[in-house]
Amino acid sequence: MSKKVTLADVAAKAGVAVSTASKALRNSAQVSGPTRAKVFKAAAELSFSLNERQKQSQPPSLPKSVGLVTSDLDGQFSMPILIGAESYFGVESIPVFLCNAGRDPALEQHHIDNLLAYGVKGLLMVGWRTDPRPALTSCPVPVVYANQASLDPHDCSVVTDNEDIGRLMVRHLVEGGSRKIVLIAGDPAFRSSVRRLKGEMAELDSRGLAAVRTVRYGSWNEETGRRTMVGLLDEGIDFDGVACGNDEIARGCLDILHDRQVSVPDRVSVVGVDNRQVIVGNSRPPLTSVDLNLKAIGTRAASCLADMMDGRGHQGVECVKGTLVQRASTRMPL
Repeated sequence: MSKKVTLADVAAKAGVAVSTASKALRNSAQVSGPTRAKVFKAAAELSFSLNERQKQSQPPSLPKSVGLVTSDLDGQFSMPILIGAESYFGVESIPVFLCNAGRDPALEQHHIDNLLAYGVKGLLMVGWRTDPRPALTSCPVPVVYANQASLDPHDCSVVTDNEDIGRLMVRHLVEGGSRKIVLIAGDPAFRSSVRRLKGEMAELDSRGLAAVRTVRYGSWNEETGRRTMVGLLDEGIDFDGVACGNDEIARGCLDILHDRQVSVPDRVSVVGVDNRQVIVGNSRPPLTSVDLNLKAIGTRAASCLADMMDGRGHQGVECVKGTLVQRASTRMPL
């Protein structure tokens, strides 16, 4: 009985690493043309096909399995999404294999190659930021993108509705009586910051209002909130509401308002985004914030992927709305 040819045999014959042979047989752009040709030549001489390798590698006990590839395993955004996805797959008895690419495109591709070689039936790609990412090309299994949309409009992506979050923040402030609202956005290099600001401006405009002075941009940290709030108070700016790009900026604002003995929310209401318990509960006073519903994004993305593995298609970008959680930093709606 003849021995089955493996990918390692092909790599050895071509004189390349196993990972390089795998990428070459999948037409990865990371492999040069000459190297790819050498690997294909070796595979042909050995009568080897990648599909055959997948059949050999796929355990018969796992008719369905998925690969979850995240770019930020330790991130505050990735983990809730992964938890939501895993909970859905667990109920459906679909095994999940988790890989952390650490924001490294080459490592991401390496994980994808290995997952496909093992025989997963679908891939869930979880991004660490909301800016669109390049699509996976020539992937033989369904792919869903969570928290970071694919640049290909035909792909299935599930993301946060950041524009609606901006509207929700301003709507809550206005309904609580604020009319002179300051907008403190996060880093403008992030799509989420730009989208939230667009929603805030649209909501103000729909109510016949405008932001007080110019919009203030900054990093996603408490120092941005503190520095901006000191400037507003020192300049004598008249305002009664602050919409912040995230919870850290908002807590920085609250710290200065507390130090300057400005009553919150009686004189100024402050709202943030992310609903991070370690921040909102330790703010002075506890911070009203918009929860991004990241677990729901994970659950929905997993549901779409399961449908696609069963032959039911999903295309385009699906947005999940946030939920405002009111605490003591804002006034109740009038």
